[in-house]
This record gives sequence, structure tokens and C-alpha cells, in this order.
Amino acid sequence: MATPDRPSPTPEPAADASPSLLDDLLRRVGDPAERPAVLAIVACIALVLLAFRDALGEFKYAWTTDDNYGHGPLVPLLSLYFAAQVFRREGPLPAAAGRSGLWLGGLLLGASLTVNAVTLPLPIPFLGELAFLGALTGAFTMIAGPAALRRYWFPFAFLIFMVPLPIALYSRIASPLQLMASRVASGFMNATGVPVLCEGNRMTLPGGVQMFVAEACSGMRQLTGFLALAAAVAYLARRPAWYRAVVVLSALPIALFANTTRVVATGYIMHYIDPRYAEGAFHTMEGVLLMGMGLLLLNSVCMLMDLFCGNDGASPPTDSNSSGTGADPEPTAAASGRPRLAGAEGWSGRISPKLSLGAARKELS
Repeated sequence: MATPDRPSPTPEPAADASPSLLDDLLRRVGDPAERPAVLAIVACIALVLLAFRDALGEFKYAWTTDDNYGHGPLVPLLSLYFAAQVFRREGPLPAAAGRSGLWLGGLLLGASLTVNAVTLPLPIPFLGELAFLGALTGAFTMIAGPAALRRYWFPFAFLIFMVPLPIALYSRIASPLQLMASRVASGFMNATGVPVLCEGNRMTLPGGVQMFVAEACSGMRQLTGFLALAAAVAYLARRPAWYRAVVVLSALPIALFANTTRVVATGYIMHYIDPRYAEGAFHTMEGVLLMGMGLLLLNSVCMLMDLFCGNDGASPPTDSNSSGTGADPEPTAAASGRPRLAGAEGWSGRISPKLSLGAARKELS
């Protein structure tokens, strides 16, 4: 008896076909054919870490003892996030062709090791820390090739934000900023009816109340944080080069404005309320609030430029929902006639969930 043909069940579509950096690494570790190469890479990384153990110790000391660099441990994690984004967008790396990667990476690695050796008799931590970044880049280029370095240049370049500045260079930059914050804040308070005598970084308020603008209030901390954030936003933004340049350059005035506003707010609190509320946890809370104000200003800069930029220069979507299927389930902002407010994956229009720590863990897994 003939059996009636039955329609084969329709396979369910994959939830997310985008490649994952962690999945690819685990696949290579589990592949016996690639296991020797993986072990060689791990051994190379271990040798680099061993050679630069002094620089790693300097990183740990600066991150744990200097509030200006408390953000340092987050920088490598963000670089991994950016690398996962690049891998998801570009896919696995092709095999390195030729010997150009060996020459270029070997040259960079050799120069970094030489600089690190120089820092042994001459303890200059800044050079050793830069040499560590150079060694990482060189080792990566030797293993993956120049094409891979061009693809992953930003995750390596972003690591510069975890390097503490030399004390002499920090003071040379911070001192003028400290003096400028004192003078601008004094001038603003005088113009708004609060007489202030400014002598250097010391401000005398009515009633003999003394207020000192310390080096920590120079704005260097805000400047470093905003530069790192602006660089990340500019990299993630699918916008023209001028748009990204403006985002990065806007970090400087925004950081200085936020810091000066904090000094003025501290003066008002000391004059109108109580000097006790301008110290300790209250002063820290001021910094957090004004950091939030700076983020809003940076977001406003992106939104303002989006009004002029529209959708020009935006890269076409590369996710699986918009490639190959010929249908887009959700209309984009440009398709719906609204101005595109996606500075960095929606940064300027809304807080993108992809920038959260939970989303970062999901990307890496």
C-alpha cells in the first residue's frame, strides 16, 4: 500500500546567526587540528605577560591607588567588547598570507622588548606600559597578519586610555586647567552677586570662607573619562569621519565646562547652604551629577549633528535581519521619514542596550 507523501517539517529559523568571538575561540580550542596553534598563541601571550610583569604591576598600582585612573580596569573589558563587535560584523579572520605580518609584528615586538629592557635600569613606568601595548599589538600582528591589525586597530588603540600619564606631564596639563577653573568660577560668581576674591587657586568667599580648588578638581579626570567615552561613541557611530572627529573634539569643552560648573556649584553650596555640604560624600555626589550633565551634553552634540547629517555616510546594516532576506521586519528611522538619531547604535536617540554590561557579557558569550 502506497504511503501518502507528507510535507517535510519546516525548519525553524535560527534566532541569531551572527558569529560570536567566544564561540569561535572555543571551537578552535576543541578542534584537534588547530589545537597546536592555540597552544602556541597561549604560550606567546604568557611570555609577553612574563616579560612585562613590571609594567603590569605598575598598572595595578596606579589603578588601585590613584583616583584619576580608577577607570583603568574597565578599558581592557571595553576593548574586548569592541573586538567582539568587529568579529560579529566582519566574521572570522582569514589565514595570514605572506610574511609581511611576521616582519611587521616582529619589528614591533622587538622594539617593545627593547624599550622594556631600557626601563629596567631607568625606572620610567610610562615607557614600560606603552611598550606592553606595543608588544601586544606586535604579537597579534605576527599571529594574525597586517590585515587583521587593520580590522582590529581600534580595540588595540583604545587601550591607551588605561595608561597613566607621567606625573610631570600630568602636572603640566593639570596646573593650567586648575588655575583656569578657579578664575572662571570666581568671575562667574562675582557676576552673579557673590563677591569672591581669587588668589591663585584659593577663593575667599563672603564671611572669610576659604575654598581651595585642588589639583583633583582641575578637570583632568573628567577630561580623561570623556575622551575615552567620546572615542568609543565615535568608533561605534556609523557616520562620516567629520562627525566622529567632532564627537571626539567636543569632549574637551564638555569636560572643562562640567568641571567649572562643579567648582561654581561648590562655591554656591559653601556660601548659601553650609561649607560642610561641599566636602566628602556630598562633593563626590556633585561630581557624579555633573558627570551625568556632561553625558547629556555629549548626547546633545550627537543629536544636533544628526539633524544636519541625516543618514549621509551611515553604513548599510550588516545584521542578519537585513541581508539576504530582502525584507526588513522593522522600518528604520530613515525609511519612516524621521531624522536618523543613531549616533552610535542609537546613542544619541536613546541609551543603547548594547552598551550595557549585561549586553557586553552576552556579546562575549
